[in-house]
Formats: sequence, structure tokens, C-alpha cells
Amino acid sequence: MLPVMTSPAALVNAAREAADLSMHALAARAKVAYSTVSRIEHGQVDPTTGMLARLLAAAGRELEMSSKEAAVPQLASLTDAWERNTHGQDRPDWTRLRAFLDFLALHPEMRGPATLQIPAPSNSEFMDNLLAGMAEKICDDADLPRPAWTKRIPGLKHPWIGGGTPRMRAHARAVTPSQLAARGITMTSDSLWRDPATVGL
Repeated sequence: MLPVMTSPAALVNAAREAADLSMHALAARAKVAYSTVSRIEHGQVDPTTGMLARLLAAAGRELEMSSKEAAVPQLASLTDAWERNTHGQDRPDWTRLRAFLDFLALHPEMRGPATLQIPAPSNSEFMDNLLAGMAEKICDDADLPRPAWTKRIPGLKHPWIGGGTPRMRAHARAVTPSQLAARGITMTSDSLWRDPATVGL
């Protein structure tokens, strides 16, 4: 049995060598040009699924394909990323939230999948709205449809604004992302979203 391979080049090469065939012999058995086999094995071209199956069959193998859920960090896993302080205020775990957004900045292709899962109720009206607002901003920024679950999270009954001087609060109101403002949350976007140029440094 061949090990699971991640590239067509490695798969064809391993199958050919397991069958003790030269590239010329494999090409002859598959009735394809030698250059086709050579270019695939050297990673110069990605074969179609049909061509890959044909080459493997010529080496006595069968192409088996499968898919599995991608290991994507989920926004829904952050429902416990908060605590209630002694004054009864709900405060997020900024480090965990920023780490999640930093990951998406480094892997933009994961933005859609990372927001699909519906978060369980967090027991914090503020946190439920923060996660919904984050999901909406992530998707809006990527020109992706918003996940349907965010529509089921009603906005805050009492607006939330972070600490600071009156001037700092006025600034926060002016630059709060619209997705958070619509939910009654006032905070600057850089409270969570770092400058993409600095992520990973």
C-alpha cells in the first residue's frame, strides 16, 4: 500500500517505482507520451483527474479520492473568550480574539469557513454580539455572504463602549466598524484587527 500523497507528482512517482517501471514503460502502458509522465513527475504540470487515474491504472493502482473537513479555527470556539468582572461587566479575552483574527489575516482563504459554524450561546449578550459583528466584518471585508446565524443575534439592549477619556470615546465612536456599531458596540477596529503588515512579525 502506498502512503497518502499530497501531490500528483509524488503519487505517480511512488506508484511507478512500486511497480518497478521506468517512465518510458509507464508511458507505454498508459498510451501517453513519455514527456507527459516526465512533466507530471517533475511537478511541471498538474494532471487532470482522468490522466492521474490512467497513469496509476497503468502501474496497477487505483485512484481513490476523498475529502474531509478542513482543520479551520472556528469563530464559534470563542464563545468562552470572556469573563465577568467584579463590577458585573463582560470583558473579552482580547488575546484570544486577536490571535484568531491574526490567523485569518495570514490565511485569508479560511475567512469564510471560519465563520460558518453557529456559536453556542455564550451567556453574555455582549459576547454574542461581538462574535456576530466580527463574523459580519470578516465576511464583508472578504466580499463573502454573511453567515445566516448572525441575523438571529439581536443587537445589545444597552450600548457598550470601552473605557478611556471622553476624547478617546469620541474617537472610538467615529471609527467603530459599522458591523459593530449596528450592534451597539463601540470600539476602534484596531482593538481587534491589527495592521495586516504587522501580523506574523
